[in-house]
Amino acid sequence: MVARLGDERATERVAVLMTPTEKAAYADRASSLGLSLGQFFREAGAVYGTQSTHAEEEALEAALRHLELSTSRTEQALDEALAEVRAALNAGS
Repeated sequence: MVARLGDERATERVAVLMTPTEKAAYADRASSLGLSLGQFFREAGAVYGTQSTHAEEEALEAALRHLELSTSRTEQALDEALAEVRAALNAGS
């Protein structure tokens, strides 16, 4: 939500044209959330564009799976390299 500065009061109006059906639907949704219609639109506007989309979430999940696989492979390669170093050290003793 967009924060108000200090004791700033909401005094500006924004006219939004919509059909009576749309207005009734928004009023019902606002009421079901315990909000005035104005507060409903202020809060909706504040979060608009900040929520990730399904495609973004899928891309992040794919990147995470790739990172996990890469990390697993790296750990395995390090374990194998350490085993070779230990074997070489033991052979030289």
